[in-house]
Amino acid sequence: MKSVTLILVAALALSACQSASDLGTNLDTWSFSRTGGTVFTSPFQVTTKQLHFDTGELFGKDIVLEGDVEYFGAAFTHLLLADKEGKMLVVTTNLTDTYKEFGETKAARIRVLGRLERGKKGLPYLMARAVDTISSTAR
Repeated sequence: MKSVTLILVAALALSACQSASDLGTNLDTWSFSRTGGTVFTSPFQVTTKQLHFDTGELFGKDIVLEGDVEYFGAAFTHLLLADKEGKMLVVTTNLTDTYKEFGETKAARIRVLGRLERGKKGLPYLMARAVDTISSTAR
């Protein structure tokens, strides 16, 4: 009986080889897509103007960007998000079930949790981890 318990504990320990930060990141992603908030981290709420004028302080950090969807790319791999101050490219390839997130109609207003990245020419873009739909009426 002790050997069965020991084998079971070892199997569970080896199958759950995620670090605590990965587990927290996954829970934050799930929480943001369901409720619009995170549990373990405090991402910065920013505007597109702040992203375009960033001097590198936000690079690689988790941020939240809110705006209207102006354009969906081919196969929903990216979208163009606009607020009153500018526009930002949001790459959605890391989102699970992207089609289910946005459905048949384009979501008019969304909040995106993601990491700020830089493109080839140094232009910023947002690598999305989760999406929270604020208003789902089509534009």
